Amino acid sequence: MGASASREKFRESVNALVEIDVSPDDADFWDELWKIPSSAEEVFELITPEAARQLRDERFDNLATLFTQATAQVCQIVETPYNIYFDQALNCVRVLTRILPFLLEKGDLSGEMEDELVEQLCWGTGRFDEDEEENEDEDEDEVGDENKSKKLNKTDEDDENEPLALLVVHAAMHMLFLPQFTCDFFEEPTQTSNSSNDKSKGKSKSKSSTTFVPEEEPTDKEMRIEAGLSLRVVDGPSVS
Repeated sequence: MGASASREKFRESVNALVEIDVSPDDADFWDELWKIPSSAEEVFELITPEAARQLRDERFDNLATLFTQATAQVCQIVETPYNIYFDQALNCVRVLTRILPFLLEKGDLSGEMEDELVEQLCWGTGRFDEDEEENEDEDEDEVGDENKSKKLNKTDEDDENEPLALLVVHAAMHMLFLPQFTCDFFEEPTQTSNSSNDKSKGKSKSKSSTTFVPEEEPTDKEMRIEAGLSLRVVDGPSVS
């Protein structure tokens, strides 16, 4: 796929997300979206601020799927860092970098433009269903020990579910130091090479001459000459 073809394909995918509801189960659409070769400049140009806000306000389900799948992709590349998936991971990072600021415009519940859907998408863990919450409100006076125990058990089971916002932060921190992705990979020399070097050094030492003249500082030599003493040759140990 050429540069112009991939650019047009990415544009069509963005338009589809803004204009129609795309099912999360449409594997062909989502797989193709992440595999389209796109640079950071193209992602920021084709996903305009207007398109990002329209996606957030009118096609929130599409935006939720986009956020969820991109997060899953970057988490997967951290767990299995195969270089054949690096380009796909870069596409996910670029899309997340583009859409998250517009998503968080309405994600602060303390601000004027609060949006509980955005808050739930970013920080929710899916512990309770809406139906269960409504039943608890209607039957608040009739809740017994059995229902309380079920609620506690469900909370314990979902304690390990981290919110998407936290997963994105963790994955981004790992990717900053991912070998062959953002930093070089160095392999330590094996022990066999070290042992062979030691053996070669031992052989070279055994072949050295048996006599040697001890090295002295220039001042010592001068003092010996002045005293009329000659350098003494010391015989080293014999080698069988």
